[in-house]
Amino acid sequence: MYKRRRVLGTYLGMALATLLPGVRVVDFDTPWVGFVVAGLVFVILNQLIHIYPSDIRNAPAIPLLVLGAIGIVQDTLIWLLVSWITARTGSGIHVDGFLTALAAGATVRVTVLALFVLGPQPTGEAP
Repeated sequence: MYKRRRVLGTYLGMALATLLPGVRVVDFDTPWVGFVVAGLVFVILNQLIHIYPSDIRNAPAIPLLVLGAIGIVQDTLIWLLVSWITARTGSGIHVDGFLTALAAGATVRVTVLALFVLGPQPTGEAP
């Protein structure tokens, strides 16, 4: 259940982050293709290296803040990597600078964590 929320939250966060100044979709023919390609790269990297608390509602405050800060740095680096790949391929999402990538990374991380809190918590039982 958390995996679906991470993927959905990542795509929603990316969509919100494209509204920030300095983040733009780059694809001359069809802009949605650039967004989907960049989203796939972002989701794959986010799934490989995910830093999220196991139970966000009962997590202590200090570890939650530390995991959130590490996650924002992770998402910032992924935004910079996606922007670098976009510059090489000509299709994807371009980020103007580090501070823009930091704001976009914070947007994605907050969106994913908000989806974790809003939905029902998974139980320990197997379906």
